[in-house]
Amino acid sequence: MKHWMFRCRDVSQKVSLSLDASLPFHHHLAVRIHLLMCRYCARFRRQLIMLRRVSRHMDDEPSTDKNAASLPEEAKERIKKALRAVS
Repeated sequence: MKHWMFRCRDVSQKVSLSLDASLPFHHHLAVRIHLLMCRYCARFRRQLIMLRRVSRHMDDEPSTDKNAASLPEEAKERIKKALRAVS
């Protein structure tokens, strides 16, 4: 007899899939029950939802300066010196 409960590995895959498409009812129900009992999978689901919201928000923001994230020359030189000292 096949067990009706999913393992955490199965639930994490199903949660990820459920963000893009609907699951069959019996899978949806089994995932929901698992999430009620497993705080780690519930946390994983919340994290995926948060990442999705953040990534959508980042896509909506217009990029004004492509070099805004680059380091100043002084910082680059300090990194180069530190890397030379390590090798």
